[in-house]
Amino acid sequence: MRTNQRLNGLVIGPLALKPGCGGGLGRQGGAEAVNILLPGQTRIKRRRRVRPLEDENSREAILTASLLTYPVLRTLSLQFLSVLTGSYVSGTYSIVFVNCPNEQIARDIARAILDKKLAASVNILPKASSLYYWNGEIEEATEVLLLIKTKTSKIHMLSSYIRLVHPFEIPELFSLPMDQGDVHYLKWLEEGMEEE
Repeated sequence: MRTNQRLNGLVIGPLALKPGCGGGLGRQGGAEAVNILLPGQTRIKRRRRVRPLEDENSREAILTASLLTYPVLRTLSLQFLSVLTGSYVSGTYSIVFVNCPNEQIARDIARAILDKKLAASVNILPKASSLYYWNGEIEEATEVLLLIKTKTSKIHMLSSYIRLVHPFEIPELFSLPMDQGDVHYLKWLEEGMEEE
């Protein structure tokens, strides 16, 4: 028995015998029953089917990895979008929050930060009520909040300087990156921190 037959220049492969078809093409004819190769073509092997994850631990590991990479992927996609559109690149600037014991100290720290070009702008928000644990006790105080707008790259220097001049033993000091902002305002921030 031949495995391939020539028919008008085409190579016809072995017939697929289906039950009840009597060995011919029967009603199941067409591509299901006949393998046709054109001159110069070779048979393509079937790809192996990928099995679904059957192990519960594997599924959990993939889900965990997906959740852990989300912040990184989100940041990268925002930066990519910003570059494509010519707008702000997320995370270039940050807002630093610092609590001070009174308005005079807050003003002194704000002026010194601006003089040293560690920030472009500082908002002073008076009379913030604070409750916190200190030495195992709940303390309550009225403080003044500084909102400091700076470049993310300057946060380390800014934090070091604030710890140096701040009267608190452990000043409240943290920052959040700016995701978006008005392009003109952000340009103004950049210019406000340029060294002379």
